Amino acid sequence: MSDEDEPVTEIAAPPVVVPETNRLWKLTPALNQLEKSRQIAIVSAETEDDARAIATLGDPMGRNWRDTNLFAADSMDTSERHVIGDVVFRSTPRRLLRNQSELRRCDHG
Repeated sequence: MSDEDEPVTEIAAPPVVVPETNRLWKLTPALNQLEKSRQIAIVSAETEDDARAIATLGDPMGRNWRDTNLFAADSMDTSERHVIGDVVFRSTPRRLLRNQSELRRCDHG
């Protein structure tokens, strides 16, 4: 009889437990930064500091989401459970400029 014919022994393992929360944090550019950054982050975390740290670590563009002068934070409680540490980055569209003079004003502050 070969090894392939023998039944495989199952090893019992405890289920994987991940921390969850009902709270989501929406990190958005501060009002004075809207023309420079159109990126927002939605993070599941219990505290604002945790949400900012998670977003900073996960941002592929290297933004510093911890900077309260650059990004505002708002929390919302949802009925769904979310795994703590999940983060979604989303870009919002820049407003359409009507003419070239508006483009120069946006580029030069």
